[in-house]
Amino acid sequence: MKIENIKINSFGTLENKEINLDKNVNIIYGKNESGKSTLLTYIKTAFYGISKNKNGKQISDFDKYKPWSGEEFSGKIKYILDDGYSIQLSYVANYF
Repeated sequence: MKIENIKINSFGTLENKEINLDKNVNIIYGKNESGKSTLLTYIKTAFYGISKNKNGKQISDFDKYKPWSGEEFSGKIKYILDDGYSIQLSYVANYF
C-alpha cells in the first residue's frame, strides 16, 4: 500500500492542508511544533480511529488532537494497493 494524497480539513492544529506524496521515498521535515507528529497521528487515526480513553495519561488523544478551530475531525486519504487498486478513505470524527 502506498499513500498518494492526504487532505486534512481539521485535526489538531492542522487545518485545510493537502499533501501529495511521491511514489518513492518521502521525507516530512519542519521546525519543532510545525505539525509533523500531528500529521503522523492523523494518518493513524484515519485508519484506526481515536480513543477518548486516557489510559493513564492526563488527557485523551481525542482531546489532545481536537481541532483548534472547533470543527469536527475530518479529511481524506487516497492510497493505492499493491495490485494497483485505488481507494479514498474519508474520515469524520471516528473514535472508540
